[in-house]
This record gives sequence, C-alpha cells and structure tokens, in this order.
Amino acid sequence: MLIGTTITLESGEQAICKKIARLRHSNAREHGIYNKKIGKQSNEMTDLEGFGGELAFCKGFNTFPDFTIWVRGTETDVGDTVLSNGMSVDVKTTVYPAGMLTAALWKNETVDLFALMVGTFPAYVFKGFFEREKLMRKDKIGDLGHGPLFMVEQSELKSLPEIVSLMYA
Repeated sequence: MLIGTTITLESGEQAICKKIARLRHSNAREHGIYNKKIGKQSNEMTDLEGFGGELAFCKGFNTFPDFTIWVRGTETDVGDTVLSNGMSVDVKTTVYPAGMLTAALWKNETVDLFALMVGTFPAYVFKGFFEREKLMRKDKIGDLGHGPLFMVEQSELKSLPEIVSLMYA
C-alpha cells in the first residue's frame, strides 16, 4: 500500500470494529486496566478509532488483524499484525490530519515497525512506517500536553520499500 492511500471500511467491517472495540474496552476495565485515553472523545470512540485504524491497515496490506480482546501488557503485546515479509507491526491511529505517530514510554515492544493511520471511522489514510529501534530512543521523546512519549512527525515516516532497503543497505 502506498503512503497516502485511503482505506474505507465497508458495513460488515464497521460492525466488526464496533463489536471488538466494545469488547476490548469492557474487558480492560474488568481487569482493572487504567484507561489511558487522552482527549475529550468518548471511551467508545477511542477504542473504535484504534481498532478501525488497525483493520483498515490490515485491509490495505492484506494481512490478518488481531481480533483478540485479552488484556496486553508490556511483555505480551506483540503488535497488531504481521506483514508478508514477517515484520510485526503496531498500528497507531489518530484523528488529527497532521497528527504524529506516538507510543507510550512504558511500551517494551517486540514489534519491528510502527505504522500510522490518520482519519475518522470508517475511513483512514496510511501515512507510513517507523522502525521500533529508531522510535524508542531518548531523542524521540516529546510531550503533547499529557506527559512524555515517543513521537515522530509524519514527514519522518517511510514506505515499506524504503524500510526494507535501509535494512539491507
């Protein structure tokens, strides 16, 4: 999928997103997981946008999404999908057109790549990838007003061919 490609979820995909988002939210609260939502949007919208972005990414890259609802911790979060080349991806979603790719400082992920999807349910635009080892560094820590996190501008994101060529350069 090319950077800038828009993926719109169809009605059946939208129904799946709504169900998974509700189940993930209720399961996390039942297990005492603190809601780390930032912003004034509802809890339902936060979870819906998150999974909506994940499913749109998977649709665009023809990969299988993680439909599970179990609670993930720093040691058990293995990302949202795996690309055909075997690289694991954590998909991040924002509703802000110029939004940054962000990840919490507490994340100790084993994923290879982060991907950014921008949009509002049910349509998202793929903005690109960023390598985990390049994101989770001190020089990538910033604050958007809710505490420190790893972050990069959209202009720093890369396409999959760029990522692969840099790995084998």
